[in-house]
Amino acid sequence: MELRRSHLREYLVLHTVGRIDHQTSAEFQAELLSAVAEGGADLILDFSGVEYISSAGLSALMTASRHKPRDRRIGVAGLNAVVQEIFTISRFHRIFPLFASVDAAVRDWENSGAAVDGPGPFGVRFWGTRGSLPAPLGHSAVRAKVREALLAAYQRGTPVPEAIEAFIDQELPFSVRSTFGGNTSCVEIVTGGAEYILCDLGTGVREFGNHVLGQRGPDAKGCYNVFMSHMHWDHIMGFPFFMPAYIPGNTIRIHGCHKGLREAIMRQQSDPCFPVNFAALGATIEFVELEPGAAYSVGGLSVCAIKQFHSGDTYGYRFSRGGKAIVYSTDCEHKTGSIDASYPFIEFYRDADLLIFDAMYSLADAISVKADWGHSSNIVAVELAQMAGVKRLALFHHEPVFDDGMIERVLGETVRFEELSRSGHKVEVLSAYDGLEIFL
Repeated sequence: MELRRSHLREYLVLHTVGRIDHQTSAEFQAELLSAVAEGGADLILDFSGVEYISSAGLSALMTASRHKPRDRRIGVAGLNAVVQEIFTISRFHRIFPLFASVDAAVRDWENSGAAVDGPGPFGVRFWGTRGSLPAPLGHSAVRAKVREALLAAYQRGTPVPEAIEAFIDQELPFSVRSTFGGNTSCVEIVTGGAEYILCDLGTGVREFGNHVLGQRGPDAKGCYNVFMSHMHWDHIMGFPFFMPAYIPGNTIRIHGCHKGLREAIMRQQSDPCFPVNFAALGATIEFVELEPGAAYSVGGLSVCAIKQFHSGDTYGYRFSRGGKAIVYSTDCEHKTGSIDASYPFIEFYRDADLLIFDAMYSLADAISVKADWGHSSNIVAVELAQMAGVKRLALFHHEPVFDDGMIERVLGETVRFEELSRSGHKVEVLSAYDGLEIFL
């Protein structure tokens, strides 16, 4: 094995030729550790001459990653087909960003720091939309979807291969061709800026974190601003599986109006609840206490909170920029007898471009067997949205016992109720699902 260093602009390049196996991995690791300790340059590993890498070689890479300074990056470039496949099988492609060449690595890293002209897009991505607990699809549900799809194809005439995509998208209802998802509450507020903004840390945050790492690589450090509605388990249970929290150099700011926010997050990640203690997380984690009614500037947005009606109190958030507004209001029980023109939520929702609303129950359940359980209904959602002049209403925090067909049925009924109750202002009604993107 041959090892040689060079510099390309401000980057340190370690050129490796030969096999990195059990016989050569110790030498490779020593050179790596020396390289990451050299100056402040990011390190690019030129693997264009590497024939093979064993588990010992991969372990050497991991050791170097753990010893490098937080603000330095390591990338791997020029892998042949065999080495590329080994990285994929071992999942190391999720830990180290891979590039076609050294020049490609330099271009990518330089472009990642380029300034963006003007504000970026403003909208949301839903990563988790279920309430109370995760509700993954089971065997029978998947089988039922396959059966319905095959029956539809049989009745309409089996489409030719070229027409299958159109058949799926145009002939099959959403509840058959897809799913509303099973992850609990997590919504990304998309700004196009350098900082991420999230609402809640339900199980959907695991998907979000994996998406970011897959898109940017583990060496691209980020700042994550999280706004917590409250600390019930379904809204925090995804945090122990949020991979950016384990990576040094990331900053996670958890914003909320509850004074016990830090204790709740730390308690969840302590014995006997979880094997990895909160203190072992590599990221810098900060807790920011907010006051309801006060305006804050975070990640290029103006943010304001309102206290809601739920056991232990919850808080809704209004995010505004450039005359556009998104409201995240989940886990709130709106008593029908309290709603009139002076109801404070009407002003908080006023003219929102998108209102994300907890419509977990039917009205019948919400005012009878599930009264005082802390959730609202699709009927009240429509009435409040109409009174506030909301443009779009996203039904959210879906009842975990509802399957996709039932959620789709509730959506259709809610759209119809909006038509029946409309007295001028039209509200567009949709049902949130894991993976849905909406841009203003």
